[in-house]
Amino acid sequence: MKRTGVILFLALACGLVLAAGFLLVAAAPDASGLVSLIRIAKGPALTAQVLARLPIDVRQELATCLLAFADREDLALLRRNRVPFTVLERNAARREFLVVQTSGPGDIASLRAAGHAAAVEPQTAVFWTEQGNAAESVPAGLPRKALPPRSVLPYLRTRPAPVEAAAAASAQDPFIESIVSLVSSSDLAAHVQSLQDFQTRYASTTNCESAGEALFSSCTALGLDDVHFEPFTFSGSYMSRNVVAEKTGETYPKEVYIICSHYDSTSPSRLTLAPGADDNASGTAAVLEAAGVLAPYSFDFTVRFISFSAEEWGLWGSRAYAAAARAAGDHILGVINLDMIAYADAMPEDLQIIVNQDSTWLADLFLAAGSHYGVVGGTKTVDPSFVYSDHAPFWDNGYPALLAIEDEPLTNPYYHRTTDTLDKLNLDFFTSATRTSIGLLAELAQPIKTGTPRTPVGVVASWVVYRSLFNALPAIHLAWTAQSDAAGYNVYRAPTAHGEFLKAPGSPVIGTEYTDTAVILGTTYYYVITAVGPTGLESNRSRETIPVESSIIASSSDRTISPLMLRGLR
Repeated sequence: MKRTGVILFLALACGLVLAAGFLLVAAAPDASGLVSLIRIAKGPALTAQVLARLPIDVRQELATCLLAFADREDLALLRRNRVPFTVLERNAARREFLVVQTSGPGDIASLRAAGHAAAVEPQTAVFWTEQGNAAESVPAGLPRKALPPRSVLPYLRTRPAPVEAAAAASAQDPFIESIVSLVSSSDLAAHVQSLQDFQTRYASTTNCESAGEALFSSCTALGLDDVHFEPFTFSGSYMSRNVVAEKTGETYPKEVYIICSHYDSTSPSRLTLAPGADDNASGTAAVLEAAGVLAPYSFDFTVRFISFSAEEWGLWGSRAYAAAARAAGDHILGVINLDMIAYADAMPEDLQIIVNQDSTWLADLFLAAGSHYGVVGGTKTVDPSFVYSDHAPFWDNGYPALLAIEDEPLTNPYYHRTTDTLDKLNLDFFTSATRTSIGLLAELAQPIKTGTPRTPVGVVASWVVYRSLFNALPAIHLAWTAQSDAAGYNVYRAPTAHGEFLKAPGSPVIGTEYTDTAVILGTTYYYVITAVGPTGLESNRSRETIPVESSIIASSSDRTISPLMLRGLR
């Protein structure tokens, strides 16, 4: 588990304001070959629109600043646009830079004894070395994050964030409760013990690679649709592998939900003894349990079970995965990252659910699942600065993700020590946290139930404006693919994504089209469709759909829109 700052509010001299987000573009050296690492201060004289017009390679968002690479021309552009910045390192080309969490002057001093360090905001420093491996030089026990490999500019907010609306908390689903009831405390303990028995899982050791082999074998034995390694290079020339397993969705196979953890570990004796029971055999055991429990069922959406490596080195495994997913155009709808979910300093223990602004809906659903399936309490924290675990690279690439962790700040006295072993864990809390995570994952992926109609597909929505001489009637037209086992369809509408969906018409629609006239032009709406069977059983919801741009349908030159047209719209 790890920590830092990630929020973004930038405003130009003209007063435009930016809310949370990310940005980044690769900078090429100028003729002099010099590229500087700079700190760009946030403030009321800066906007994302300004930065988007400047060829500045921004690599990390923090609460009070941005970290970026810039050549001489870039620096001149920043000065001309009155963008405040500070040069941290003038010769930054081909160096490895890490963002490191610090708790006081002593940590900064220890970083400077090992290399170079610049404090960029409270509890956050940037670290690099003149020679050798920066990640290996970071003093033990200090969480660190490697900078994203490419620009995060596409994921930077360029308008104020909308007013937050809590995600709709669904009622407990008895079918999902029957699934999560299969979670076994003894199996979770066995998974942790198996990982602990490798003595160390520090990335770069053969023990870590052997642990990856064991995870691969465990997932393969479950009969999942796809199990494979994804190798990556980290911190220069080291190699390791993520373990990726998949249960392919039957309705929306290209729409993906992820549950993940990191399986590597560390300690002061990291090359020989780093048992890492809580950090993070606990999260990895929960991912394995999720794969085992969910494998026999069919779902609308694809579920991926991922165990990342080299997290303790700076999130290298998840960094490689998330960047590759974005480059490939993967449709990742949400990520549940589990990191340290089994130690309880006091009971009842709760979970800290940490999200950025774009992921608040996911935290709301997690807390609801905790009351339904866990039963475990939780606290939502919207903190885009908290970047020291495997959710953060997904934020860097514009994907919604949450971190579930037992405490922040941490209270586990065995954290990153050789004494982080199974006997220190609370299995009741561990089991409840796992049940909650799997319950949420099942709700998101939507298990397909025997006897209900299939989930509708092919839903499209578009704005239309019906005009007469003196009147205009905005409407949203929806259409979808017919389901052979459906007698009708329910249309649901919500004002926010993942929000509270209410039926648009009071009774099922016969046919595969519906026009909603109870709308206001310029307002955003979200729709889902369900199929209703001959006996009244209702299917799962379709994927959420928002209307595309409006089109104009002109009526005759009548002074009003005809009542016949209005009836036809219904």
